[in-house]
Amino acid sequence: MPTVFIYELITAGGLFAVEGSPAPSGSLLREGMGMLSTIVEDFAAIDDVDVVVLRDARLEPFSCPGRQSVVADAEGEREAFLQQAKSCDFTMVIAPEFDRLMLDRTLWAEDAGATLLSPGSRFVEIASCKWRCFQRWREAGVSTIDTFQVADAASWHHLRGVPVVCKPSDGAGSDGVVSRISGRHLPDEILRSEKYLIQPKVFGDPLSCSIVGNGDDFVLLPPSIQKLKKDFKYHGGRLPVSLELAGRAYHLTRKAITAMPSFTGYAGLDMILGPCPDGSEDFAFDLNPRLTSSYLGLRQYLRNNLAKAMLDAAAGISFEPVTVDRDVDFEIL
Repeated sequence: MPTVFIYELITAGGLFAVEGSPAPSGSLLREGMGMLSTIVEDFAAIDDVDVVVLRDARLEPFSCPGRQSVVADAEGEREAFLQQAKSCDFTMVIAPEFDRLMLDRTLWAEDAGATLLSPGSRFVEIASCKWRCFQRWREAGVSTIDTFQVADAASWHHLRGVPVVCKPSDGAGSDGVVSRISGRHLPDEILRSEKYLIQPKVFGDPLSCSIVGNGDDFVLLPPSIQKLKKDFKYHGGRLPVSLELAGRAYHLTRKAITAMPSFTGYAGLDMILGPCPDGSEDFAFDLNPRLTSSYLGLRQYLRNNLAKAMLDAAAGISFEPVTVDRDVDFEIL
């Protein structure tokens, strides 16, 4: 019986390693629990597959299928992670990018000799640093938003009179994202920060497009409209999008992923599609080297079991996404 170790940091005790972090709560816990429960359910639905997860001791036992190993501190988390990564046939890492959380655990898995169902460290190292990702995309000719380091004030002097967005270079989701009517209105704590980036604010439809990689190639999954609150908090999405938007999303995603190291498993690209139908104002802006919350909508919109698709990708077996004949509107509660 093949065993799959699914590690989702927020629910697995990973916050023990973040100094001063409280017990899991809020939007990160909701999104983490949502991703964990659905992906575990999908793997458990595959014949002869056994699933293993870690659980933060401060959380109640999970109702999702799969064996649970309890973690009570940072040392216990690392030990349990390495034990499962070594003993299980496959490992999937789902973690925020900040503080090297995703990268370090991917390196743990590789050091343990794990067969990953999530991107490897070469992909994660670039994708989890927005500054490095911007530079790689710009060199490859990928359409992405002009990005500058806040600490290099001279480089973004032209943004002092226009709406801007600032974000940590290693941020996850909307955490730490700040929007201002102009660059001259930035808070002092951001101006003093070495890790913040600044971009001109761009307008259009926010979309995400997920990708399943199989090392040498990848499959693009149907894009979805992102539902965002005023503070950029993600709270769900809608599928399908129009054929025009889908075509533009696929074009941009294909270029953005081709510019990255090859990978196996699941990744997600966030983008803004501007008002010009020719795509000249479309921009990729965030690459998530892991399972994303859009998985919750995709699993409702596709007839395929995406967990099985990832196992097939790891085995070099291709798949074709097959959609249902209805609209899907999903919420992250």
